[in-house]
Amino acid sequence: MISKQQRQELILDIIQNKPILSQEELLVELLKKQVETTQTTVSRDIRSLGVVRIKDVNGDLRYQQLQDQGEVPEVVVTENAVDAAISEYAVFVRRVQFMTIIKTTDSSGNAVAGIIDDANLPEVIATLAGFDTIYVTSPDEASAEVLTARWSALIG
Repeated sequence: MISKQQRQELILDIIQNKPILSQEELLVELLKKQVETTQTTVSRDIRSLGVVRIKDVNGDLRYQQLQDQGEVPEVVVTENAVDAAISEYAVFVRRVQFMTIIKTTDSSGNAVAGIIDDANLPEVIATLAGFDTIYVTSPDEASAEVLTARWSALIG
């Protein structure tokens, strides 16, 4: 078993040397190097390393580290960052009572949910994310309606 630091160093090595388009691809590459881990752990590692999906020269989204980070600084995620993520990755948004359901592009559900979580919006109690779907729980229907209206406007 390798340490968290070794796993994270390996993740950085993989994404720097090969175009990785999804967390699933990253998990496969880690397995090739005899590192067994979960998608949840990889998702946490990606966030703590400052790794994001950015369009490459071919227009494909691939994982890249934003900056060389020794100590990971405290990242303040703003409502504008949430809006940018929704605008970029959301396909549709729908409210169901006190929940807002967001359908995203393939494999971006967890990343977008992480951004929403990190923004600490007053209308959001928690998120639950999968491959391409996010459930956002609000304290009440009015809060969910605010989120749905705002995010729906961003995706047209």
